Amino acid sequence: MQPNFNSHPNTIFESSMNTLRDLFFLNLTLQIFDGLFSYQVFSLGAEEANPIVAAAISNWGVIYGLLYKKTLACLLLLMIFALRHRHTLLVKRAMVFTASAYTCVTLVCLWQLLR
Repeated sequence: MQPNFNSHPNTIFESSMNTLRDLFFLNLTLQIFDGLFSYQVFSLGAEEANPIVAAAISNWGVIYGLLYKKTLACLLLLMIFALRHRHTLLVKRAMVFTASAYTCVTLVCLWQLLR
């Protein structure tokens, strides 16, 4: 009889942590793509809907305003990810939610831009 490695607690924990790490990097990648996409859209004349980010862009310019926006978003993701050892399921759900939300918003914006 072969041992069942999938039922070992450390295997489950490592697998869960790998999934959370992958979700974290997916969210960071989405932030980078969102920043690049936003820069392209702003260069076409679009305006930021978020009033805080719009104020940052008007005061600091598009590049520094977007850098502020993306840095803040990445720091918030890092804070969520830091809770992974205490609240694994909550962090996983939060990472899936943010990745899904950014993907949906990006697709809608892209659709609006191309129609």
